[in-house]
Amino acid sequence: MPLSLQIFIALFVIGAFLRSRAVLTKNHAERLAAFVFSVSLPATILVSLDPVPLAPTVWKIPLAACLITLPMVVCAWFLAHLLQLPRKTQGGFLLATGSINSVYFAFPVILATFGNEGLTHAVLFDLGQTTLTLTVLYGLAVWHGAHSVTPNPTAIRFLSSPPLWALICILTVKLSGYHLPPWLLEILRPLHFTTTPLASLVLGLSISFPAIRQTAWLGTLGVAMRMGGGLLLGFAAVFLLELTGVERAVVMLIAAMPSAVSSVIFAAETGLDEELVASIVALSICLGVVILPWLPELVTLLIE
Repeated sequence: MPLSLQIFIALFVIGAFLRSRAVLTKNHAERLAAFVFSVSLPATILVSLDPVPLAPTVWKIPLAACLITLPMVVCAWFLAHLLQLPRKTQGGFLLATGSINSVYFAFPVILATFGNEGLTHAVLFDLGQTTLTLTVLYGLAVWHGAHSVTPNPTAIRFLSSPPLWALICILTVKLSGYHLPPWLLEILRPLHFTTTPLASLVLGLSISFPAIRQTAWLGTLGVAMRMGGGLLLGFAAVFLLELTGVERAVVMLIAAMPSAVSSVIFAAETGLDEELVASIVALSICLGVVILPWLPELVTLLIE
């Protein structure tokens, strides 16, 4: 296992331990996550994508996100109705199983495993995933929620997203045939190096053991859908789009990633079952970290 992934796991365990002992709390996790989202991640996108050439088939990667997330939401909706879950629990189940943890899990893991080329595909995948999250998934959360929410915060959140603007900036520069100036890369590189360690700490600090205990059985079912069902849908997406090599491996790995930490924020904002969402997020992150030591062998199988 690469050293970078070993460090990722170690920092995750440290963060979870500090959260369990109340040395650091949910508020600390939110502040750290805001820094990663607004500062570290945009720097990583700019630095990592600058030297990587764009393939003519880049449009397939965001489309793969749609082919994975939309069927997942439909399957989760049918299962939630079959189980006759309360309305706000249904909404939480849909939100948690449909959301993919790109920023704090997929990006650091993909970067450590595949380097800049892999991260390029991961960011393009997230372009499609984020669009669905802030439209379809957030709309479903509002529909099922107990709170009255206007669409304005969602539109503002999407259009003011620093990673989105970093992606637009670097794609514009590269499609124009240029690269970022060396002096700017030197400024951004130290911030870029903080993304993986800070993201792993955020994940550890996001673990809520009381939430896991309260909704263990339904949370476990949600994790099975998010990660197991996501992997199956990832197989289908790469087959339909005829993806190969690193593109194929990245799409399939992200499809099976844990649930997004941001889904807990959306659940609280719209009045969904926040305990269930937090449970699915925590359980899926723990499972994802447990699987990481076997990631190199899995990647080898996916690329072949």
